Amino acid sequence: MKKIPYTTKTKKTQFKLQATERELYENDTTGWCLHCGCTVEEVEPDARKYVHHDGCTLPKVYGLMELSLMGLVIIK
Repeated sequence: MKKIPYTTKTKKTQFKLQATERELYENDTTGWCLHCGCTVEEVEPDARKYVHHDGCTLPKVYGLMELSLMGLVIIK
């Protein structure tokens, strides 16, 4: 899985996820932090706005399925 930077409507830089379908399937309990682009273990697929890891204190962790529905996953 790879992080791809993008700019939000409010001009902030966040990170989309680029992955294969296989990676998404194998990592169904993994979350993704939009703020820093790191993965977070033990997250439900439909998680939204979790504060779930040490590096960030922002509520920017989402489940991979939720990110897919939001259009923030690029399938390679």
